[in-house]
Amino acid sequence: MKSRALRITRLACALGALGVSLSAQAQYGGDAACLENAPYDNYAALDSGLGSPYINGCIRALSDQRAAVLLPSALEGAGRVPGDGSLRRHAWGFLDQNGRLAIPPIFEAVRDFRHGLAAVKWQGLWGFIDSRGRMAVRPQFHAVQDFAEIGLAVATLDGRQELIDRQGNRVGEPLDESVASLNLQDGIPALATVDYKLEYRSNTGERRYGDSRIQLTGAFGKGLYVAMSDEGRYGLVDQQWNWVLEPVYQDISVSRDEGVLATAYGPRGAVLLDAEGKPVGEDQNYQDLAPLGKAFWSAELSRGSYVILNAAGAPVAKLKSDEAYGSKRYGDILLYPSGGKLMALAPGRSEPLALGADLSVAADDEGYVLFTNAERVPVGLLTPTGAWLHGDTAPAGLDEVGRMEVQQGKLWLFKEAGLLNVLDGEGRVLLKPEAVAAAQEMALKQLPLDVPGGALGLLAQGYCHCSSETGAGLVLADGSIAADPSWTAVIPLDGADGYDDYMAPAQSDLKAEQLRYAAETADGMRLLDAAGKPMDLPVQQHIGAFRHGYALTYAGGVNRMIDRNGKTYALPDYFETEVVAPGVVRFLKTAAEDARWGLYDFVAGKELLPPRYQTIGDFQDGQAIASLGPDRVGIVDRQGQWIVPASHHAAERVNAQLWKVQQAGPQQDEYKRPTALFNAQGRALTAFLPGLQAGADEDGAVTAGDATHRWIVSPDGSAALDMEDANYTRLGDWMAIRRAQRSGYLNAQGEWQIAPGSAVAGTFRGSPARALLTGNDGARVIDAQGKTVTALPAGEWSWPIGSPSLLRRYYANDRQKTDYTGLDGKARLTVNGNASGFSEGFAVAHLSSNAMRAIDGKGALTGPAFDSLGPLREGLAPVYTDSAYGYANNEGQLAILPAYDAVSLFQDQRAVVSTMEMSMIIDPTGRQVARVEMECGVRTLYGSHNQRLWPLTLPKRCRK
Repeated sequence: MKSRALRITRLACALGALGVSLSAQAQYGGDAACLENAPYDNYAALDSGLGSPYINGCIRALSDQRAAVLLPSALEGAGRVPGDGSLRRHAWGFLDQNGRLAIPPIFEAVRDFRHGLAAVKWQGLWGFIDSRGRMAVRPQFHAVQDFAEIGLAVATLDGRQELIDRQGNRVGEPLDESVASLNLQDGIPALATVDYKLEYRSNTGERRYGDSRIQLTGAFGKGLYVAMSDEGRYGLVDQQWNWVLEPVYQDISVSRDEGVLATAYGPRGAVLLDAEGKPVGEDQNYQDLAPLGKAFWSAELSRGSYVILNAAGAPVAKLKSDEAYGSKRYGDILLYPSGGKLMALAPGRSEPLALGADLSVAADDEGYVLFTNAERVPVGLLTPTGAWLHGDTAPAGLDEVGRMEVQQGKLWLFKEAGLLNVLDGEGRVLLKPEAVAAAQEMALKQLPLDVPGGALGLLAQGYCHCSSETGAGLVLADGSIAADPSWTAVIPLDGADGYDDYMAPAQSDLKAEQLRYAAETADGMRLLDAAGKPMDLPVQQHIGAFRHGYALTYAGGVNRMIDRNGKTYALPDYFETEVVAPGVVRFLKTAAEDARWGLYDFVAGKELLPPRYQTIGDFQDGQAIASLGPDRVGIVDRQGQWIVPASHHAAERVNAQLWKVQQAGPQQDEYKRPTALFNAQGRALTAFLPGLQAGADEDGAVTAGDATHRWIVSPDGSAALDMEDANYTRLGDWMAIRRAQRSGYLNAQGEWQIAPGSAVAGTFRGSPARALLTGNDGARVIDAQGKTVTALPAGEWSWPIGSPSLLRRYYANDRQKTDYTGLDGKARLTVNGNASGFSEGFAVAHLSSNAMRAIDGKGALTGPAFDSLGPLREGLAPVYTDSAYGYANNEGQLAILPAYDAVSLFQDQRAVVSTMEMSMIIDPTGRQVARVEMECGVRTLYGSHNQRLWPLTLPKRCRK
């Protein structure tokens, strides 16, 4: 007794040297039972033998010949340990395999020994001790994991995880801020599994990470975001993530329609949120809110009536239930019956319009609504802005309307004889009488571009081929016509030549006064300005469409270029020219089949590039696709410098900053040709992958990827974010990224020997080291450098700990089977049923009766069936029968009778078993080596001869 007490005193003094008071207490409350709940997994239970829903509690399973045990603290006098079963003033220590107290109970918490060290908690901080109880790493961390085989462990300090060595020194580079946790397992190199934080990344590249305080859920307006607090309530935050609307709402819903407010549901009912995030209608006690298009909201009141709110949330009408149910929306116009009349609510109107009685909707198109009377005669027209045209305000001939059509936001009214007139959204009649008269004789055609203030349409020869004194011309924005009897046709020179999609933005920048037209006459073509007036340019035989601000003309056998002012630019005597950039044409000198393209600057009057390209495309932002021949395609600038080398099969523009480039070489299936994404600086942003696609989503973000890879590309093309196994959501200027768990392998220096990936990874074992990896491309065995050693057939593969073979479990002909395959991929054995890995020559199979039975090395069932059967370890296997756990030998005979609720596998001739009342260390004969049970309200350790080993004395109140 003296030596044991001396050891405890010395250890206490050593801890005191660390600045720890001996009066420190490990406070424990709760369950005094010797069973703890265990996570249950069918396959894991089958392969490990831990089929019990419990694990040992009073004595934990042996590891490294040490078993953690919770006993009265060695730092407290026995009389101070309360005997009320609360486990207060108890502490953790360790037993050796013979049940002796190897390390006294002084710690607040412990983890099991792994590779010679165990984590211990002292005064709220974690460190590590060796098998003799000496401090190997002083307590300094807020959390730790066990040491792995490579000699490293994961420790948490001030909320950040780091790798430490066996002396507690930091190893390797600091973990990226995006890492939420790193889990390290055994094997060399060590399996490391990474969990990631919820990440927010802005359009400018700023990164933030979700925490328990704020989580963004959506964008709202400009610079505001819907966010959820740590209490699950919703509010709004600004770009600095400061609350601008306190989180007091159960939900905030934002519509995708531009101009529509958000709805919030809180303690005072439903409210609207304006563009600045301020509540609207908090004092109205709305029960519910629903958008009615972009212009109105329906607000339900508690007494069953409804209020219609405008886009700003102000009430504009109150509807009874029957009026609300009889309402109907046409575009942003809301119609409803009231008092025998048809009423209308229109955007921008502060009160309803009374349209009248006995009206029916005959037609509607983009918010224009045509009404007829009881005789089905058109009598009224309502425009999208709420202009009510009827009676004296109705356009002439409204009662003759037989058809209406919206073109470029304007309403074209037709009668049986032809066009009646054109109206704008305010209800104004746009065509003057002379234009209407001309349209009766000629066809009025729509223009290809809708430019504010531009012409309304083209007057062209009709189907009747009637002669007209007016001639072809333009109908101008003021409703007048610009025509000439000598004009046989007017041709728009903007937007009518099949511009590529990426040129559309340039067209949209055109102003009405920049538009140009060409009039065909008997003498040739005249250039017309935006008002249809001839410009100071001689008659040409041909005038082409404007491209990049210039058009090609031909007269007197000479080609020239003109700008929008009619200024001419000379061209060399080339066979063919096409505008490809402002002031620049590509040219062919001859008509020879192998003639090459060059570039010529006709404004400066000089050749930019000699004719050497088989093809060269349009330039945008100074770059174009060019080819020198088959599989010699690249991206070139206007100086002839290759941005992307001419060594590819093909290229395609994604946007102004990105190119999709195909790999050169023979390819059996063109759709599988490897493709990569390049930026405008010629840098590859992705690998070359078969079937890679790239495009912009509705928020403008560019995505690229194939079936297994995905990238989010920054708008300027400067970087591509690998989204291999992540999901993302656009939240205005932010993107929320949720990464899946990844696994890789670390070496002893804390460096990635095999980079993390999305595949399900197993630990390295054996010599040479091998691991099982299962990804989207199937399962494979890899070496320590990550190279594939064996590719496995399709199926669900596993490699149980201790098993010499890989396992594949599957169904065939409605029967479950298990394959045993070597690391070389060669099949060894197939057995019926769901079977475990082999251990000491035997495996375990689930029978159809749900019982379990052993399998010998030839796959034959052997021995009796048990309710549960674990693997053999040192000649004994855990079994469950007669509602308890025991052990059977390799012949299936019960060697240790079932009497326990939880058991461990044998290791070094020892196992730990538990009932509700006690935990024991036993030998292979079932003899008790040591046990822990409650006595006098405290945990008590007994030896093999039932002698009490700890505590040295029991509480004074105990009568024993």
